[in-house]
Order: sequence, then C-alpha cells, then structure tokens
Amino acid sequence: MKKTITALSLVAALFTASTIPAASASPAAPELPAACAGLVTDLAAKLTKTVSSLLPLPNVGAVTPLIGDLLGLVTALQSSGCLPTPPVSVPGVPIPVKTAEYTGPVDQCLPVVLNLISTIAGLGGTVLGAAGGALPDVGKLTGLLTTLLKTVTDLLSKCGLPAPPGGLPSLPGLPGLPVENS
Repeated sequence: MKKTITALSLVAALFTASTIPAASASPAAPELPAACAGLVTDLAAKLTKTVSSLLPLPNVGAVTPLIGDLLGLVTALQSSGCLPTPPVSVPGVPIPVKTAEYTGPVDQCLPVVLNLISTIAGLGGTVLGAAGGALPDVGKLTGLLTTLLKTVTDLLSKCGLPAPPGGLPSLPGLPGLPVENS
C-alpha cells in the first residue's frame, strides 16, 4: 500500500512540477474529436460513483479502482486529442500514445489538466493512505472532492469540452456546480 501512495505522490509531483509551454490562444474554437463527448460522459459517471462511494461514509474498497479509472480517463482524453499532454522531461515516464493532437487553447487548458491529475492523485493518496485500515477523514475527503469537481468544471470551460448529459455530480448537501463552456 505504501508503494501505491508513493507512486501517486510521485505522479502528482511530476505533473505539478512540469513546465508549461507558452502558447497563444486560438481565435476560433477548434473542432474537437468525436470521442471527446463520450469520454467526458464517462468521466462524469466515474465522478458520480466516486462521490457516492466516499460520502457520507467512505467505502475505500469501492473507490480504490475508481481512482485509477479517473486517471485512465484523463489519459484517454489526452490520447484522443481532447486535452493537451503535459511535457515530460523525466526519462522513464510513460507518455500517452496519441491518436490525435490537441489543438485547443493550451495556455488555458494545460494548467487545469495538471491540477486535475494532481487532485486525483491527492484523493487517491488520502483514500489509500488511511492508517491501519481506518476510514479516511470525511472532512478532508469533502474538501478534495469539492476541489476535484471545481477542477473538472474548469476543465470543461477552459479546454472547450462539451458538458456531460445531466451535468456533473454534486456533493450531498451542497448545490451543484454550474457547467460553462467557452
């Protein structure tokens, strides 16, 4: 379990420490690949399952595979050309195999992608890092989930992704986050 936490921490540190290349915003919104809408819908569904698995009482067993699924969906969005891929300068770090190149506003989108990866890794570290099989702190999980949902909302608007049908999930007892597209 400590290896998993260390690996998630390393992934978060690598993506957070990556340099962001300067790019200019394109005047017209580029056409997104057809796969983007389906991947965003899958991301919203996994987020809904993650929220329901963690609140009001955390179910570590149910949410553990969802953390990997969320990271996998980010990679799928990158390889499909829906999101930019962070520059990687560390040897040995796998780069997603691209089937399409991202053509959107990299200067706005890439920082949000890095925040998303870091937030998912942080959530995974908190869930998997509960000492001795104890339940993770619900207050900390609520804060991380709030950050995760806000980051996904930013991702949709700043990266020009379509809103998922039905919108994004909300936390129990909190109003839903509005989804805006640019």
